[in-house]
Amino acid sequence: MTPFGGFRTRIPTASPIGENWGMAIVGIVRAYACVASLVLCAALVACSSVGEPQGDATPSASSSASSTSSAEPSATPTPSSTSAGSDPDQPVDKVSRDGKAPKPTQSAEPASTSGAVSYKDSVEVEITSISFDEETSKGPGSFPGREFARLTITITNGSDKPIDLGTAVLTLLDATGAPQTKVYAADAEATDFAGVLKPGKTATADYAFAVASDARSKITLVVDFDTVHTSAVFRGDLS
Repeated sequence: MTPFGGFRTRIPTASPIGENWGMAIVGIVRAYACVASLVLCAALVACSSVGEPQGDATPSASSSASSTSSAEPSATPTPSSTSAGSDPDQPVDKVSRDGKAPKPTQSAEPASTSGAVSYKDSVEVEITSISFDEETSKGPGSFPGREFARLTITITNGSDKPIDLGTAVLTLLDATGAPQTKVYAADAEATDFAGVLKPGKTATADYAFAVASDARSKITLVVDFDTVHTSAVFRGDLS
């Protein structure tokens, strides 16, 4: 009893054992919470990685653009090869015109440099003149003292169809099959084939090649003048 006659109320104190159990439970709960958080994070990372494309699985925009541009046909004819072709009578592959593979329907046997290449449709190609000189002019693209051969080429259209000569390409090979450089200096007075050759008409052009005097005995001239005819091939010496 208290001095005033009342009863003393005892406030119970926490047991050390109870406190320890409480702290243990709190620790366990916190541990489970951490584990659950880690599992959730791992699941989110796995989901995001599955949705992303692999590095090489999808082509980049630049590579796609490059493929598209390379597939487009070229506006100008480009020699597909300057080395020997698979056909010995066609030592230089025909050029690709308008992006299409050449499929000639008219063919002819090679001729000597003094002869004529004649096709079954009455088209004929000849070397009508050969002359030699050396460069004397100076300036860009000129090589003073360089020897060259000037060849006059004549094409006669005896067929009933016009021939587009605007993409004619001439190649001169030496004895080893190596292409010789064309000469465009003023001294060469070179002129290319151009325009459309109508039936019954003849066209003439002059081409110059850097051929030294000791390399004139054995050459091959290839005249690729359209898509319908195989290239006219001449073999022999320049004299």
